[in-house]
Amino acid sequence: MESIRLAANDLEFEILVSGRSDKLMLLLHGFPDDARSFLPMMRILNDAGFMCAAPYMRGYWPTSVPESVRGSQFATIQVADLAADAEAIALQLKARYDLTTVYLVGHDWGAIAAYGAVNHSGGLYEKAVMMSVPPGPAFLRNLVTNPSQIARSWYIMFFQLPALPEHTIQSGSGEFIAKLWQDWSGDMTPFRQRMAEVIDTLSRPHSLRAALAYYRGLMRPPPGEWGKWNHSRRLFLAPVQAPALVLSGETDHCISSAMFKNCEKEIGHAGGRYRMIKNAGHFLPLEAPEKVVTEILQFI
Repeated sequence: MESIRLAANDLEFEILVSGRSDKLMLLLHGFPDDARSFLPMMRILNDAGFMCAAPYMRGYWPTSVPESVRGSQFATIQVADLAADAEAIALQLKARYDLTTVYLVGHDWGAIAAYGAVNHSGGLYEKAVMMSVPPGPAFLRNLVTNPSQIARSWYIMFFQLPALPEHTIQSGSGEFIAKLWQDWSGDMTPFRQRMAEVIDTLSRPHSLRAALAYYRGLMRPPPGEWGKWNHSRRLFLAPVQAPALVLSGETDHCISSAMFKNCEKEIGHAGGRYRMIKNAGHFLPLEAPEKVVTEILQFI
């Protein structure tokens, strides 16, 4: 395991790299989380013959924070930004390590980034895996018959408020983040150390604002950039243009398994499939790394 830094899209990305192979698994994390939650999966994937790279996503310390986020409480980060980041990182890693094949894996916000990335970058990714978030059209379609998901997703609207979310999270010594983990996956006692590390990541200057800017970007465009906002929506809501494996946790209380119903409509045309991981909640890379990797290897 080593940590490297790459310059891409006016940012410096910190990336955890392990294993050596001409086949790369590029792993994108979510919120509230960071790249180190992929370590259990990375070890298993290395043993299976893959190189792994897990970047700290845009704005997550020690990756740098965009100047727009540093300068404004109302800054947003768009799906198009995340898709461009994934492309730039993948291309640089391909050149540096002489890679022949790149597989894209995303969890939570990393999954949203992955949906956007495969629609943004054409044939760059051989196949993709999205965990804990269904394709955008499936989410909207199933929301009609599962309105209880609106209550589960209360935090998205809360994060639209100025200043209050940051104050609430920062003033509680990590209690808010710990509660999200427990609400979404039940007893997370085995991962207390991992949770403490995530809380430390988000306590760094402007990192929490950057993380919340992802959610704020869902609801509003950057000032004067309606085009980017609409492009981001198209990237997430279009049928997935690469073979994709979508995974959900049976006991995920963040996004209900009902929200994945018939999601193969959006991925089946490209040879995709959906699988539910038994006895697991929202944080699949930590809760069920062996099961997740087994599904990935069978898929690819």
